[in-house]
Amino acid sequence: MKPLTALSLLLCLATSAGHAATPPVYRCGNAYSETPCPAAKVLEVADARSAAQRAEADRVVSNDRRLAADMRRDRLADEALLKPTGASSLSGVAAKPVVPAPVARTKPAKKRKSSTVARAAKMVASTPSAAPRSAARPKRSKT
Repeated sequence: MKPLTALSLLLCLATSAGHAATPPVYRCGNAYSETPCPAAKVLEVADARSAAQRAEADRVVSNDRRLAADMRRDRLADEALLKPTGASSLSGVAAKPVVPAPVARTKPAKKRKSSTVARAAKMVASTPSAAPRSAARPKRSKT
């Protein structure tokens, strides 16, 4: 038997022996705990897999970890080879500089006369027969 297989089988047997004496797990609402609470439900958490199934699962996990480490090492090596490029255009033609067009001088806008509505709002109506206010009021004497 290969040493790695024997080691994984021994590891599985050691962990399965520890599962036999696990304390009960209680569900309290949406939380899980080893200590009971009011209206707690006891859950069955024993591993129903056989020793061979656990050994196979451990083998798959160790293989996946090895592959992940290999892929990480390859990715880091590929990233180290990449050199950053400078800014460039996606098109092959160099862009022409943009020169602003000369601004034509225009005459200042003429001031518009106020409209008849605005002039009417400024006017105060008076009757021609009435005397001006200043003349109608007697002057006060300073005493």
